[in-house]
Amino acid sequence: MNQESVLCRRQEYSTEGRMLLSPTQALTTMTLVPVAVFVLVLLAISVPLQHSFGSNRTLDFSLFPDGSTHVFYEIESNPLYPDVQVVLFGKSIENLVVEDENGFLLTTEKLEDNSNIFEIETLGASSIFINYDTSSLVSKNGKVWSFTIHATTEFTLHMPENSVIVGMSTFPIDMNDDSNRTAMFLPNGPVEITYFLTVAESAQIGSVPETEDSSQYLLIIGIVAIIAVVTAGIIFKSRKKSNITIPAEPSQETENQYNLESVMSDDDVREDDKEIIKFIHENGGEALESELRKKFLQPRTTMWRAVKRLERQGKIEIIKKDQQNLVKLKNLGAQNE
Repeated sequence: MNQESVLCRRQEYSTEGRMLLSPTQALTTMTLVPVAVFVLVLLAISVPLQHSFGSNRTLDFSLFPDGSTHVFYEIESNPLYPDVQVVLFGKSIENLVVEDENGFLLTTEKLEDNSNIFEIETLGASSIFINYDTSSLVSKNGKVWSFTIHATTEFTLHMPENSVIVGMSTFPIDMNDDSNRTAMFLPNGPVEITYFLTVAESAQIGSVPETEDSSQYLLIIGIVAIIAVVTAGIIFKSRKKSNITIPAEPSQETENQYNLESVMSDDDVREDDKEIIKFIHENGGEALESELRKKFLQPRTTMWRAVKRLERQGKIEIIKKDQQNLVKLKNLGAQNE
């Protein structure tokens, strides 16, 4: 008998067409599935966060002699997301107006009480325009004013009229002067500009004692007039003369004329604001804000800032009427009531 040696080999089975996995492959698959799910969850969370804040396209600051600042934003937003978050400069935000590229007003909500983060409903807008006023970006020490900000992007700064810059913490990228008002294009980062006012501030300082003196003179004249009227009334009553009766309508006209003249001579009221008061007086003592914008060819934010300034000075009052702002002179409104 012939004996042959045969080499034993491991028989390999083909896995083609089979649904079963080996124990090693099953454990490997079970390990990789949770990792893949975790990565997908991170991607789903991180994508909205990248678009939650809008990117600045334009940032402008306009300073005024009274220390207020008008801020203008133009930001880009993703129209696929329902809202966008933006950080506004300044602690006090007034006259906030947010519009899209078509001029439609957008709803804005402040996220926290002590923060300047606002959430804007985009409604599919790709560009958002923000206008507001603030008085917390400018401070005053003596006669020197100081504008301080930490900007995250390059911005344009318009100085007040008749202002002289005495110091700046950084060099501007570009600078020009137009109609007694300096405009600078500044880099991002911390910026501090110090300046003082020439004509405007001297006029404001000089108007304070004149106002106090005029009020004292008016008080003395009023007391003397009251005494004279009472004395004349007693004398005429004793003589039984009934033909000296002052009609009511001329006194109202005189009072209205006096009120208008007092406003026109008030140095605390700006010249352009006096023209607004004069137009309202000639219009019967009241006018819609839209009529004022058409009359003086002013944009909505500029006219709203002027109307709010006159309201703070006690010259007018603003009343809501048919979803519009009705501006009334206070003296005429009180008399009509």
